[in-house]
Amino acid sequence: CCQKIEDMILYSNDVIGKWPAYYKRTIGTVIYNEMLLMLRLVTKARTRHMNKSTLADLDTSKGTLEALLRVANRTVFTDKSGKQRRLLRDQNFGVWSDKLDEIGRLIGGWLNSAKRS
Repeated sequence: CCQKIEDMILYSNDVIGKWPAYYKRTIGTVIYNEMLLMLRLVTKARTRHMNKSTLADLDTSKGTLEALLRVANRTVFTDKSGKQRRLLRDQNFGVWSDKLDEIGRLIGGWLNSAKRS
């Protein structure tokens, strides 16, 4: 799961890096920090033998990140040429969502495993 989150962070660097400065510093920073929190929580869960509360926090963080991506996908700005654009193109949103869905399935498996213990 750590590798998947790291891959998502690397993907996001390219996407967020192309946003206007205002959005990089606002929602971009919040999204990036949420992904770093997920990475911390995965590391913590691995070292604590899948602590249920840590896994629940990780699942909550994933849900928060999903909501932030939806907000970024709906955020519209005016570029230098005067055209209306969205922060996330459909392709970027789709790729990012797929990465997050895969991470969600891994978290779900961890949660199910922890419940059986």
